[in-house]
Amino acid sequence: MARKKKTLRPDTTLAPVGEPDKEVYVRELPVCCICSFKEAILEADHRRLLELCCSCGRSWHVTSSLDSRVLSRFVTHAGPRAGGTYPAA
Repeated sequence: MARKKKTLRPDTTLAPVGEPDKEVYVRELPVCCICSFKEAILEADHRRLLELCCSCGRSWHVTSSLDSRVLSRFVTHAGPRAGGTYPAA
């Protein structure tokens, strides 16, 4: 059986919920949020999530990713660089 990869693609971007102009790459997230992100991706639950919620109280929208694991787990919200719009808060 193949082992699941635990490394994340560095090109995945997220933005704080309600703050699309503050988009960051996944490696720039606080450590606790990175751990929550990895846990969410590796969960067996197959529902797609609208946002990442961390135990620290931060919530993030995935704005862009080329990682199939991220795309299968999260709904992406086109970020400012993609010319997309955010859902109304």
